[in-house]
Amino acid sequence: MTATLATGLACPLCHTVAPTLTDATLAAGGDWRCSVCHQLWSAQRLETVAAYEAYCAARAAAVPRSDAV
Repeated sequence: MTATLATGLACPLCHTVAPTLTDATLAAGGDWRCSVCHQLWSAQRLETVAAYEAYCAARAAAVPRSDAV
């Protein structure tokens, strides 16, 4: 996890910018609750979301589209 507020750490669900939060805080087990959607985010949860987004992007690139003419 290398994102910080300076690089735009935001809620993956609603994209609200996170409160002041550093890598050290996340690494130490810190978390934050989004003020808009009220989801609780930790380093592990943020990494899981990022891994799933990467998986979806790779799958979309690898699977041929059936609607191509």
